[in-house]
Formats: sequence, C-alpha cells, structure tokens
Amino acid sequence: MNKKIKVFILPLIMVCIIFLSGCHIQADHGNTGESTSNKVQAYNVTFDNSALRTYIDIYETKLLYMEMSESEAAFYIYNFKDGSNRKILTVDNFALKGMSNALINDTLYFYLSLYNGSELENDLYAVNYMEDKMYAVSKNMYSQKLIPLTVLGGSLVSLQGNNTDNGAFYSFMETMNSNQNMEQVQLDSDKINPPRQIIYITSDGSCLYALEKSKSGSSFNCFITRYNSDFAFISETDITNLLKTYELTSGIGSFSVFSHYFTITDYSNNTIVGDFDRGDNQALLYENDVEYVRDFSGLTTNKYLYKRNTNQNYKMDEVTGKIELQNFDLDNDSSNIRVMLSYGDNLLIVKQPDSDHDGSETVYLIPTDNDK
Repeated sequence: MNKKIKVFILPLIMVCIIFLSGCHIQADHGNTGESTSNKVQAYNVTFDNSALRTYIDIYETKLLYMEMSESEAAFYIYNFKDGSNRKILTVDNFALKGMSNALINDTLYFYLSLYNGSELENDLYAVNYMEDKMYAVSKNMYSQKLIPLTVLGGSLVSLQGNNTDNGAFYSFMETMNSNQNMEQVQLDSDKINPPRQIIYITSDGSCLYALEKSKSGSSFNCFITRYNSDFAFISETDITNLLKTYELTSGIGSFSVFSHYFTITDYSNNTIVGDFDRGDNQALLYENDVEYVRDFSGLTTNKYLYKRNTNQNYKMDEVTGKIELQNFDLDNDSSNIRVMLSYGDNLLIVKQPDSDHDGSETVYLIPTDNDK
C-alpha cells in the first residue's frame, strides 16, 4: 500500500473500527427476554469472533452486515424471520465505510471507499431488501471520505468535498436523478456571509439541515442551517455556545434531526440532544459514549439512544420530549450493548461479552412496543 494512503487512512479507520466485531451464526427463534418492566418475545442469533464485522442496518426483520478479511468486504443479509443468511456481494480493494446510510423505499444507499492504485475512490452502493441484492450505483475520486448522505423529498442527497488546484478544500452537494446519475447542486445561501464550510447534512424528509462552520483566526462559529427541497435558505440556529459548553470540538461523527429536535455526536462519542424550540443553548441530554439510533421507518414516535459498554439505553418520546433511562434484561448480565439499530417497532441490540467469554456476540431483535 502506498505510504501516503496509510497515513491518511489510519485516523479514519479509528473512527470506523469501533463498530467491528466477529461472525458465524447460531440461531434461536422466539426466545423470551425481559425489559425492566415487562417480558418481550425476541429473536436472537449468536456470532463468533472469526471475522471483523460491522452491523449496518435493519429493515423489518432483515439485518444487513459486513465482514472484513484482508482487502475484501463481504455483505450479508440475515433474516430473523426464517433464519436464512445470504451473502449478497463481495467487494474487493475495500478501505472504509462510514456511518451514514440513507433509505429510499426498500433500498439502502451508502458510500464505500476503495483502493484505486495510489488513491481512494468513493463508490456509492445500493442494497435492495426486497430482492436481497447489492449493486454499485456510481463512483467519484473526490477528496471527501466517510460521505454523509440523506433523503430529501424522495431523492438521495450527499455531501461531497474536494481540493482545488492550490490545495484549498471546498464542500458541495450532489443529488441522484431518476437514472441514478449524480448531479451537483448549489445551496441558495445568499443570506449567509461570509461563506461557511458544510461539515454534515441530514434531513427530516421535507427540509435539509446542514451543520455549517465559519472560522476567523482561532475562533469559530457553528450553525444548523435549514433549506427547503429546492435548496433555498429558510432559517438558521447558532449552536456555537452549545458546542463550546459541552466541549464537542473533536469533529462531528453524526448529526440527525427529527421533529424539532437534533442530535450531534463528535468523534470522541460525546452526544447532545437539543431542542430547536428552546433556543437557550441547553442540551436535553448530554452523555459520553452515547449514540443516537437512527430509524428510517417513520413508524414510531419513540427514539432511542444507547450507552456503549453498559446495558443502558434512553427512550425519547418526540411528542413530549421526555427522555427515560431503561435497561433491557436479556439474561446475559455479563454482556454489554455494543450496537443498537431500529426499524419501527423492531429494536436490534448487539450484546458484547466481557473478557471472561469467548468473544462471541448475541444479537437480539425485540419489539419496542411491548403491548403488541
């Protein structure tokens, strides 16, 4: 591998590697677990530690995951409903996969960075859950890696970035048209002066939200800027003091908006949940090692966050803003939550054992609505 690429990739891998674990399957359907208040019916499956694994997404009862070996990445769909496990694609020359995914109907999109000689290219892939198929859509050689993407008005939007001939970095948007070709678009940001760097994007489906930063000397200001589906400026919220108060200064790892709330997580896994309506730069929740659980379904008003290396998770009612700490008792107190994923009434919890065990992990798919 080219030495220049090695130096560049190392810090990016450190961002991604915390999502990796091992594989090979033993399934058990219909076992009973307990929450702190009631019993729930849960599927579960056990993966051993024979390969590096990333849990990517769930769709209904299907889990999409990735296994890494040397320079390959193999992608699988495990169906909790029938216990089937299908390899859908192997990708050669694999380097990186970021956290950002986007769902349109029954198809999930995400970027992979692959080795291309002495450079890295960014390849957009799609996974069709109805057909259990994965295929490449497009690729680019932009400088931006770990590319954020979202869905706006039913269309895929990604945040790209590249270097000019003199080495300056600039960011821009691309959308995917009906022919699955990528087209560059410009934000209508005439009201914003001086220009800002866009560092992350997300959407609530109808509006685009951009996390933007302006810098002057050693100081910076950060804003959440809202645009409509035509990329025209609507409003902005200054969150500079919020980020400084809670010391979210090590780079943004994820950013989400739902209802009138937002979540931001930095590369040190510090997470805040904020409320646009409050406007007082106070977080509803601030925790270290906490991750927001993204749900693409739009089928529930409950949102979840989980605290790494514990059995704790937070349930948030987006109607009331109430956040409750809870603990799922799944009969394995020696294991802690490593990953949570959500789709509607299905919550997926990956439990990682302590050092006294063989390294295998148990993955539970449980209903989050215990009345059903």
